[in-house]
Amino acid sequence: MNAGAYGRQMSDIVTKTEYIDLEDSKLEIKQINNEQHNFSYRHTIFFDKNVVILNTTLQLQKENKEKIEETMRENNNSRREKQPIDKPSSGSTFKRGKDFITAQLIDECGLKGLSIGGAQVSEKHAGFIINAGNATAEDVLKLTDIVKEKVYQKFNKQIELEIEILGE
Repeated sequence: MNAGAYGRQMSDIVTKTEYIDLEDSKLEIKQINNEQHNFSYRHTIFFDKNVVILNTTLQLQKENKEKIEETMRENNNSRREKQPIDKPSSGSTFKRGKDFITAQLIDECGLKGLSIGGAQVSEKHAGFIINAGNATAEDVLKLTDIVKEKVYQKFNKQIELEIEILGE
């Protein structure tokens, strides 16, 4: 996927990727350049494919060590202030909408702190479902369903999961 934060994303630095397409009977190593990834928000051509990525080459920018360390400090401080990184979670649970900020809609529905079993909508950032204590996958799925339903009822907006559900 095209992960990103603080105005930067993987598409900014990926130059090429080598992979094996498991659906191709030849199982040859293939290589694509940056443009061929078809990067978009949280998406690349690999999203719905059955592949093994062997390596990806990144082109990083050379910068003054002190400036890099300062940027890292600022980003880490911002993340600590705004995200529940002190709690177990799978990271950002919901994707940002095309014309709305999902966490803001969840917050405006009054859902911060809502719990099912051990799963809870983070009180720090409504876009995160945290494990507040012995949450099960079923707890998380039930809670995400309620959040999606409440947001749709209030704003007529369908929100999507950022996390991928595997298995049953």
